[in-house]
Amino acid sequence: MPPTLQFTPDSWRTLQQQAEIAYPFEGCGLLLGPLAKEKVVTRVVTLKNILRDEGRGRFDFSFSPQEFVQAQMAAEKEKLDVVGIYHTHPDHPPRPSKTDEGQPMLAGWINVIASVHGAKFKEAKAWWREDDQNPFVETTLQTSSI
Repeated sequence: MPPTLQFTPDSWRTLQQQAEIAYPFEGCGLLLGPLAKEKVVTRVVTLKNILRDEGRGRFDFSFSPQEFVQAQMAAEKEKLDVVGIYHTHPDHPPRPSKTDEGQPMLAGWINVIASVHGAKFKEAKAWWREDDQNPFVETTLQTSSI
């Protein structure tokens, strides 16, 4: 059974805002929350899509491993855990693309894909795969208040 993910109201608004700010490029970042069996997002941390430095990043993303580790270490100091990662799909549905399927780094994390159309947040869905040999399966994403 894939893990489920719940957002606090503030973290859900932040995800929507960051998704719109990244448009027309793919945005990405970490979803942080308490270290617990239940995966609850209390903070969204935006990471730089480093592909934009190469003139890419419209339909793909990558973040710096150093920036990821720095954000993870900062979260640990605040007793928070990385409960998932997110990225956006400009003008495309919130489901894993062929590019996403080829990314081994997306395995073992809850992946939230936010769809942004014309710079406006449309919807988001959560996806999970145990390892990069398995396909993504949609999992529950809850946005109700806690």
